[in-house]
Amino acid sequence: MNKVFNKISKLFVLMILLVSMSACTSKAPEATDISAGDSFPKFDAVDFKGKPVNNDVFKDYPVTILSIWFTGCKGCIDEMPALQQISEELKGKNVKVMSICLDTYEDKKIKEEAEKILEAKGVKYTNLAVKSSEEIDAYLKNLTAFPTTLLIGRDGKIIDYISLGSQDKIDELYKKIDEIIASEGK
Repeated sequence: MNKVFNKISKLFVLMILLVSMSACTSKAPEATDISAGDSFPKFDAVDFKGKPVNNDVFKDYPVTILSIWFTGCKGCIDEMPALQQISEELKGKNVKVMSICLDTYEDKKIKEEAEKILEAKGVKYTNLAVKSSEEIDAYLKNLTAFPTTLLIGRDGKIIDYISLGSQDKIDELYKKIDEIIASEGK
């Protein structure tokens, strides 16, 4: 009886570990209601400097790279230096890099933790705390993997989901951005 209980206990622990490991990955979300070509949901936010931000931010840039993260996500935090580098390298092409931190809007303590993370990672790009609303909440609650990183066009439509796991992916990202900028001028 003890052997059976031991095996069941080990199986249960293994299942919990597998579920917890899959909760924070660098894969793009698969179970969202919105896909490439759809408009990013309307939102109202405040950047970490206190400035209000909404969907109008997309209009000023041919491409916005938007990362959605939370403070307990190691993959999200690990991606930040690459996003900062991309932000610096693409500034001359008028590409905006920003992120939404999911767990900071109404929690001052978590926002302070997020600010410490951003400082430690050398992040200078815009970070947002999004105000809860039916439209943005419906999108965000369906995300199944983090970080979720999106390319969003000037028209506010999602162009693609991206993953920044390797230099090959970053090179592919730059190529795609160049194509978007070139097609905008046509």
